[in-house]
Amino acid sequence: MLKGKKGLYILLPVVALVWGAIIFQVVGAFSNENPVVAETVIVSVAPVEMKERDTFSLGAIDRDPFLGTLYKPKKKVVTPKPRIKKPVLVWPSITYKGVVSGEGNANAIYLIAINGADQLMKLKQTISEVTLIRGASKSIRVKYKGKIKDFKIAN
Repeated sequence: MLKGKKGLYILLPVVALVWGAIIFQVVGAFSNENPVVAETVIVSVAPVEMKERDTFSLGAIDRDPFLGTLYKPKKKVVTPKPRIKKPVLVWPSITYKGVVSGEGNANAIYLIAINGADQLMKLKQTISEVTLIRGASKSIRVKYKGKIKDFKIAN
């Protein structure tokens, strides 16, 4: 690397030239002079001729060209996988009607209509395979045959 005043004597003119070129370009861009237009030459364009593509087809492969043996493609045996249909889970008719007592308490009692019959349930209590997992004043979460669903309060 350049040390001392040698670097200063070499790099200072280089920096001045670079900045001078930048300033010259900026000033030239904002000048009012119109650029000089060279003579325009009219060019005539001839239409391009298109050639039709050659088409071909490959024949069946009878033998291996290098080994001279007959070509026998391997046949893949496709076995269809049996589809197992999962039974559709039909939820009972569940309507959340509200909190009866102890709102926000671990011993709160909730009024829930299951298939039209009103039931009083506590948390983690099961009636007709419906388990109350969580309850609040506006919604409940129940579990039925391993599936979980939320219900909002009925108006």
